[in-house]
Amino acid sequence: MTRTPADELDAAAALLREAAFRSAMTATPAVAALVRAREPLADWLESTAVSLRRSTHPAWQEEVAGYPLAVARQLLDTTPATEGGRP
Repeated sequence: MTRTPADELDAAAALLREAAFRSAMTATPAVAALVRAREPLADWLESTAVSLRRSTHPAWQEEVAGYPLAVARQLLDTTPATEGGRP
C-alpha cells in the first residue's frame, strides 16, 4: 500500500508523542523549548492530515501541505515519494 502525505503527517505526529526526551529539560533553553513544543506540533501535523483526508485527493496532498510535510519529513528523516514508489 502506498503511503500518502497524510500518512506521513500522522507518522510524524506519533513519533513526537512517543519519543522519550529524558534529559532534554536540562539541555540548552532552545532544546527544552523544542521538547515543550512537541505536543502542539503533533496536533498541527495530525489536524493537517485529517484536513487532507477530508478535502484533498491523495495526488494533490503533496502540493497542498508543503510546510507540514517538510516538518514531518525532517522528523521522520524521509524524502518525498517518487513515481516508482518511495526512494
